[in-house]
Amino acid sequence: MPMDIGETISVIASFGLPYRIRPVRFRWSGKLFEVKDVTYSWQTREGQNRIYHFSISDGQTLYELSFDTSSLLWKMEKVEA
Repeated sequence: MPMDIGETISVIASFGLPYRIRPVRFRWSGKLFEVKDVTYSWQTREGQNRIYHFSISDGQTLYELSFDTSSLLWKMEKVEA
């Protein structure tokens, strides 16, 4: 069952062309995680802000990360063990 988190996190990401964002590593709760697979990605809007969402896996756990293009902040949205 997914757990809602909603915490700001640090992410190392690749920004490629055309307009592609891919999380590579992230730090959460003092631990560094390697992104093994991006299983799904989508976009939403909050007013004028575009939010990119990523369903990712480190090989064991499924995470949902989001990237707000206005604030340039990454968030850990959900975790599913």
